[in-house]
Amino acid sequence: MRCFALVLLGLYLVFVARLTLADPSAGQSVFSLADSLATRYSGGELDWSETEVLANVALFVPIGFLLTVVLGRPVMSIVLCVLGSACIELAQQQWLPSRVPTIADVQHNSLGGLIGSLVAWPLLWLSRPLKQPKVA
Repeated sequence: MRCFALVLLGLYLVFVARLTLADPSAGQSVFSLADSLATRYSGGELDWSETEVLANVALFVPIGFLLTVVLGRPVMSIVLCVLGSACIELAQQQWLPSRVPTIADVQHNSLGGLIGSLVAWPLLWLSRPLKQPKVA
């Protein structure tokens, strides 16, 4: 299971890197899809800034989940999500003038990583091998 999760994590990280570290127009179709879904399911109640917050949270849920499955350590997974998000924002600030890096993005991405990790943790706990009692 961990090997499969590692492969999925690698593929998903490529998607996230492409989405966050390229010119914003490269991810226009993803942004449009997120906006369409949010508008449809909220009955038009969400504006783009609210949709962006939800999208930033949702973006890191799979990372938190898969990291927890791969590492088996929820706290370490959350820390890596926070660090990864901060690195993305720093890279945007340093090398991508067309991007708008913010602390709020780090907070929202980190919340997504936390949610993903919290969802994975009980599943990991339930799938652990049971210890056999010692026979005297």
